[in-house]
Amino acid sequence: MVGALVVIAALALTAAVLAGYVERAFVDSDQFANRAGAALQDERAREAIATRVTDDLVLAQQQDLVAARPLIESAVSGVIGGGAFGGLFRTSVRDVHRSLVQEDAQTLTLTLADVGLVVSEALEQVRPDLARQIEDSGAVTLLTENLGSVGERAVQVADAVRFIALAALVIAIAAAAGALMLSRDRRRTVIHLGAGAAIGGVLITAACAIVKGQVVSSVATPEDQDAVAAVWDAFLGDLRTTGWVLAGCGAIVAAAAASLLKPVDLTRHVERAAHAITAEPRTTAWRAIRGGALIIAGVLLLVARDAVLDLLVTALGAYLIYAGVTILLRLVAPPEPAAESDDVPRAQPRRRTAVAAVAGVLLVVLVTGFLAGGGATQAAPASATTACNGHEALCDRRLDEVALAATHNSMAVPLPGWFASEQDAPIGVQLEDGIRGLLIDTYYADKLPSGRLRTEIDDTNKLRQKALEDGVSPEAIDAALRLRDRAGFQGEGERGMYLCHSFCELGGTPVDEVLETIRDFLVANPGEIVIIVNQDAVEPADFVAEVEQAGLADLAYTGPVDREWPTLRELIVRGERAIFLAEERAGAAPWYHLAYEAAMQETPFAFRSPQALIGEQNLVAGCAENRGPSDAPLFLLNHWVSTDPTPLPSHAAQVNAYEPLLRRARVCERIRGHIPNLIAVNFYRRGDVFRVVDTLNGVP
Repeated sequence: MVGALVVIAALALTAAVLAGYVERAFVDSDQFANRAGAALQDERAREAIATRVTDDLVLAQQQDLVAARPLIESAVSGVIGGGAFGGLFRTSVRDVHRSLVQEDAQTLTLTLADVGLVVSEALEQVRPDLARQIEDSGAVTLLTENLGSVGERAVQVADAVRFIALAALVIAIAAAAGALMLSRDRRRTVIHLGAGAAIGGVLITAACAIVKGQVVSSVATPEDQDAVAAVWDAFLGDLRTTGWVLAGCGAIVAAAAASLLKPVDLTRHVERAAHAITAEPRTTAWRAIRGGALIIAGVLLLVARDAVLDLLVTALGAYLIYAGVTILLRLVAPPEPAAESDDVPRAQPRRRTAVAAVAGVLLVVLVTGFLAGGGATQAAPASATTACNGHEALCDRRLDEVALAATHNSMAVPLPGWFASEQDAPIGVQLEDGIRGLLIDTYYADKLPSGRLRTEIDDTNKLRQKALEDGVSPEAIDAALRLRDRAGFQGEGERGMYLCHSFCELGGTPVDEVLETIRDFLVANPGEIVIIVNQDAVEPADFVAEVEQAGLADLAYTGPVDREWPTLRELIVRGERAIFLAEERAGAAPWYHLAYEAAMQETPFAFRSPQALIGEQNLVAGCAENRGPSDAPLFLLNHWVSTDPTPLPSHAAQVNAYEPLLRRARVCERIRGHIPNLIAVNFYRRGDVFRVVDTLNGVP
C-alpha cells in the first residue's frame, strides 16, 4: 500500500508540474504572446517570418514592387525582432490567443496590422518613394487556420488544464501524506518520495528532447525545421529546465533522508549498473531480453541521440546531486551508531534539525536560482523596452513619477483654415520632437460646400461661457459668431467631429486624421507613451468610435487611474501606451476616464502676461489648486499666457525659458507635493521645455 501511494504521489507531482507549466506558458495570453515574441529573437524564426512578410508585402499587395524585393527583404529582416515589429507581433498574437481561449473561435487568423508602416520607417532614409508605397500596403496575414472542433473546445481545454494542475498537486500531497502515515519506516519512505520526484523530472527532460526531435523532423525543409526548433525553444525550453529542477529537488530530499540512515556507496551502485549491462544472464529468457534491450538502446542512440543523452545526463546529474548532498549532510551530522534492537534507529533531534536545515537551504538556493532566471515566466523581449520615453532610466518609474512635455491646444497649429495658432507644428511633428502630452478640444461641426467649418451650437450663451472659461477672449468669441453669419458659413453641411478651440470657424482639424497620426507614431515607436487629455464637447461613444476606427483602442490603457500607476516598462510590455482622459464626460469604453474626477489635479491657467505667470510674487498663487482632487496621482502644470485672439510666441519664449520654467515647476512641486507629470506650454519650440523635463526626471 505504501509503495502504491509513493508511485501515485510521484506521478501526480509530475502531472502537476506539466499542467502548471502548460497553464503558465500556453493558457495565459500575455505569457503566450511574450513567448511568441521571444521566438523572434532567434535568427532562425526571424528569417522564416521575414520571407513571409516580404512576400505578402511585395507579391500580394504591390505587384509593381517585385523588382525591389531584395531591398525590401533586407529592410524586413532588419526590423524583425526589433521593438516596433515585436510590439505589433505580440499584440496580434495576444489578441488571437484571447479570442481562442475566451470566445470559442473556430478560425485562427494571425494578422499584423501596420507592418507596412514599420517597414516603411526602415526604408525612409534609403528609398523614400518606396517607403510611401510600402506604408500603404495594408496588413500581413501570417497564419490562417480552420480549427473546427478544436477551436470550439479551446475554452474547455484551458479550464481543464487549470483544474488538472490544482487537482494533481492536491493528489500528490495527499498521497505523500498517506504514505508517510502508513509507513513503518518514514525516513525510507521519504527517500522513495524524493526518488520518485527525481525520476519524474528525468522523464520530463527526456520527453522534451524526444518530442522535439519528432516535431522538428516532421517538417520538410531545413529552413522550416530551424524555425520550428526556434519556436519550440521559446515555448518549451523552460520545461526542460523545470524537469532538471524537479529532479534536483527530489534528489536533495532523498539525500536528506538517506543521510540519516546509512552512507551512500556510489562506487557500489556504479559497479552494479555496469555489471547488469555487461554480465551474461544465466537463463535463455533473460539473455533474449538483454539482447533485445541492447538493440533498442543502440537504435535509440542512432535515431534519437540527443534525447538519449539528455536522459542519461539528467539521470546521472540527479544521482550525483543525491550522492553529493548525502556526503555533505553527513559532514554536518555524522551517522549514529547502529542500535542493538531491531527497531529503526531514531536520529537525535539536534541532528535531524541540522540535516533539515541544510537540505532546506539547498532547496531554497535551487528554487530561487530557477525563479530568478525567469522560471516558467517569459518576460517580453528586452528590445521592446530598452528605453522608455527616450530614457532607460525611466523604465522602472511609475507614470505618476515621471515628467512629460505637453502642448496646450495641441491642434491649434499653422495649417490652412486656422486663423491663429498656439503651437509651432502639427501634432505628428510634436510627437517626433518629444511631446508626450496632448491637450485637445473636440467639437461637432458641419463641413460646408465652401470647405469651411461651422460649429454645432445648441446654446450660444452656454458655449460663450464655456469659451470664456477656456481662456478665449470676448473679442475672439464675437469674431467667431460674426463669421457664422457670412455667406461662406451658410447652407447644409456634412456633420463630423473636429479638433477646434471652442469655435471651428476659427480653425479645425478632423479628429480621425489626428488619431491616426498618434497611432502611426506609437506603432513606429514602441517605447513611447502618450497622454491625451480631451476637452470634450462630443458624446463619449462618438469619440470612442473614432479611436477604435483609428486602431488606437488596442493601445489604450485600461487599468485604474485613481491610484499609483504602473511603471513605464509595464505599460509598454502590456501594449497600453495611450492614456485617454476626458474633461467633461467619459465612459463608452473601459479606457476612457474622467480627468478631474480622480485621475488628475492641475494648476490655474488664466494668465494674461508673462509676469503674472513667472513673476516671483505670483509663483505661489500660480501653483494653487484648481480642478481635480489634491490626492489625484497625475499632476498637470498649466504654463502658458493667454492673449486671444492673437497668441504671442514672444511670451512663450519668456515663460518657457529654462530658468523661469524650472523655477515654477520646482515651486509647484514643493507646494503640491508632487512632480509635475504634464508640463503644458504654448509654442513648445520656444524656450527649453524638453530640457526642463529632463532636469525634473534627472536624466541627461
